[in-house]
Amino acid sequence: MMLGRIQRFLPTALCVFLAAAGALAGQQTAVENPYTSAKDIAAGEQTFRSYCTICHGRTGEGAKGPDLTLGIFRNATSDAAMFSVIRYGIPGTDMPRHYMSDAGIWQVAAYVRSLSARGSTAEVAGDPVAGARIFHEQENCSQCHAVDGRGGRRAPNLTEVGWRRSPDYLRASLVDPNADVPPKWWSLRLIDSDGATVTGWRLNEDTYSVRLLDANDNLRAFEKRDLRELERIETSPMMSYEDMLSEQELDDLVAYLYSLRSNGR
Repeated sequence: MMLGRIQRFLPTALCVFLAAAGALAGQQTAVENPYTSAKDIAAGEQTFRSYCTICHGRTGEGAKGPDLTLGIFRNATSDAAMFSVIRYGIPGTDMPRHYMSDAGIWQVAAYVRSLSARGSTAEVAGDPVAGARIFHEQENCSQCHAVDGRGGRRAPNLTEVGWRRSPDYLRASLVDPNADVPPKWWSLRLIDSDGATVTGWRLNEDTYSVRLLDANDNLRAFEKRDLRELERIETSPMMSYEDMLSEQELDDLVAYLYSLRSNGR
């Protein structure tokens, strides 16, 4: 008798639970920014210039980080999602977590939304078709960089670099590749216990050990106590193209790289 009552109760209880969960999810996605006045936007601008300009530019036009004036927010399609991105950052990217008040985050979000006026990509001078030929054929950049799943893995994947980086930043990276080299892309040079020299891409390093990918794409691991020498190379292995390419070729290569926007075109 009791079992029958429980069996009859379960479907009803499950429906109630699912309905409540759906309502809660709907409320979360429907959250709107409560701080959108002109005063809030002005406050958000001040906070933005304190924390965000190093990556997004002084007025959000983009640099190391995406151009925020275009209205393209892949990870922040709603106000609630933008709040989450600013608060918690985006794993695997340069976007960090920010420790500020909820009101401060909402104000920054309001300011960022206010920047979305142009709604189009920036103007570039070069020819992306000619730039693609320089990238893939003339300079063989795909030996190190991957685009759309094809190419090397010893340098940053450029599949969506046009969304993440501004044209000015892309050009600066070609002219002075050592200006901004994240630790993820540092290299190592070491001499092992047998006296052999090994160089490669630094994959992991802690107090006691290092791991690297050598020139033949072999994963190598070493205990630091067994090494004769260990040198961390914090510069880029990429050469400067300032004197290798003409101004027009640089324009064309930047145009191609900026066109790599994947589904964010």
